[in-house]
Amino acid sequence: MPLVIHCRESIRETIDLLQPLLDGQLRGIFHCFTGTKAQAEEITEMGFLLGIGGVLTFKNSGLDKVLADIDLAHLVLETDSPYLAPVPHRGQRNESAYLPLIAKKLAEVKDRPLGEIARITSENARRLFGAFPAD
Repeated sequence: MPLVIHCRESIRETIDLLQPLLDGQLRGIFHCFTGTKAQAEEITEMGFLLGIGGVLTFKNSGLDKVLADIDLAHLVLETDSPYLAPVPHRGQRNESAYLPLIAKKLAEVKDRPLGEIARITSENARRLFGAFPAD
């Protein structure tokens, strides 16, 4: 079973805890990722995906710069419902219906078509969880 890790303000500590456990089978998502580019690279090298949510749409989050050079193969889109709704719903209750706003922002950051973002991030989730049929 994949792990879903929410390690707000403790990314470094979580990476350090996981590294001795890496056995080629340990996998999952760093949910609600908001770390640095170096942390993103370290996490993806460990075989984990980065969960990208509404924070990407926040003006001063800096997450857009972090993700600019991270391959789409390492990303999934997600909510942190009911928290961290994307702009223009920031401060309101978050919901899955807002995922297209996150995808649109990621498409801008990556300069890729929205459909490609949706396809690749969905494939990543299906590959990790292995339970969802393609659309």
